[in-house]
Amino acid sequence: MKFYSFSLLFLILGILAANLPVGAEEVTGTENSLQQLQMISQAFQETSRKVIPSVVKIVIKHGKDKDKDKEKRGSLPLGDILPSIPEVEMIDGIGSGVLVDSRGIVLTNNHVVADSDNIMVELYDGRQLSASSIKKDPQSDLAVVTLNREDSDDESLPCLSFADSDKLEIGDWVLAIGNPFMLQSSVSAGIISAKKRFLDQKQVPYIQTDAAVNPGNSGGPLVNLNGEVIGINTAIVSLSGGNQGIGFAIPSNTARWIMNQLIEKGKVERAFLGAPFEALKYEDVKKYGLAPRQGVRIGTPYKDSPAADAGLHTNDIICAFDGTIIDSLETLQMLVESADVQKEHQLTIIRQNEKEQQTIPIHLKIKPDNYVGVPLAEKLVENGKYYNDRELGLMMIQSTPKSVERLGLKDVEGLVVLNITPGSIAYRAGIRSGMLIVKLNGQPIPDTATFAELREKFPLENGVDLEVMSRTGTQTLTLKK
Repeated sequence: MKFYSFSLLFLILGILAANLPVGAEEVTGTENSLQQLQMISQAFQETSRKVIPSVVKIVIKHGKDKDKDKEKRGSLPLGDILPSIPEVEMIDGIGSGVLVDSRGIVLTNNHVVADSDNIMVELYDGRQLSASSIKKDPQSDLAVVTLNREDSDDESLPCLSFADSDKLEIGDWVLAIGNPFMLQSSVSAGIISAKKRFLDQKQVPYIQTDAAVNPGNSGGPLVNLNGEVIGINTAIVSLSGGNQGIGFAIPSNTARWIMNQLIEKGKVERAFLGAPFEALKYEDVKKYGLAPRQGVRIGTPYKDSPAADAGLHTNDIICAFDGTIIDSLETLQMLVESADVQKEHQLTIIRQNEKEQQTIPIHLKIKPDNYVGVPLAEKLVENGKYYNDRELGLMMIQSTPKSVERLGLKDVEGLVVLNITPGSIAYRAGIRSGMLIVKLNGQPIPDTATFAELREKFPLENGVDLEVMSRTGTQTLTLKK
């Protein structure tokens, strides 16, 4: 197996080239370059010493079966030389986590612990502690594990503090620490490559980094050179399954808010606006004199929603929320979800056919579980002629020739998506308001009764394929728990 670190190599060569004089001063120039490299190396060393003791290994336990364990370990890269895990012969998975409270609170990814409540956490000093509680938030892919201190002594555990991720700049040095391929306490270095990357319809403004992140790093911290947590490593983009220089971390400000909600309430309570919205086209941005990508256009507010109560109109353009510029749908969604519902907030908007911005107050509410908004202007919905699948997060009505025509289609029938719950199963699969659902697992859906019947027949655990049509064409989207 070959390992590469091209970005760091090029950096070193660049520093040497930039500082290497010619002639009589060649030796001095080389010494200066080496001193600069040694300073960088020393910074990495000090940060690693500070951070490593607070990074834990999370082992998902299933049972004891030495043959199964040997089989699993043998299938991993370098599996024949990887260290064994005492007292855990059969494992379902390994990930990372970070201690963020000396009392034994670990922050990690939901996908690390999602499939089991039976986990073991191994500390850097070798102690193995069980979890007294695991609180999960699938929507953000974060989880909080509280360690059972009865398994150990009462001494304070090493922990890390959070930095303000809003102050990060592209190009900042970062370290990623975790347990890739069961190689405990591995450290990789890189920079912040980009900010506010939104993936898979999640309202999470991921940090992108070129620090090596591999399977097993999930849940571990991304830290600055002060040893503060700036993110929780979560995902990679890879054609091979391993690091290719594109990793993603949940920003510390988002992670801290989610963590506090899980600790205090056991779940995450998110506020909501109560209206569909879409990004502005370039022509509209230019027409209203907005900054590039600024502004989100809202649709018809839902009945009894915060948007309706605030007096928002169809086609209003939201330019800012509490003074923060809205540069994407995800930014608005993120700001609204984490807003304090006890306070009054300010929306900066532009009304249709007007150019002057105005500010209106809005009082947000916590979104009820399985909330699906009812569009005010939809008479069929007002008369109760709709189908609401709360598990999927879908509200639909049977298509009519006129509704199909509005979608730019003809001679087809199915169910028109009226509304979709952000973050729901259908939303994550890519279903959006206005789409026409025509088939479920290859079978036509002429009406809501057929849809309900097929939903009973095909469980979500196995995946359900929906064929949908829109102005952009026909596609098949898979829905799965």
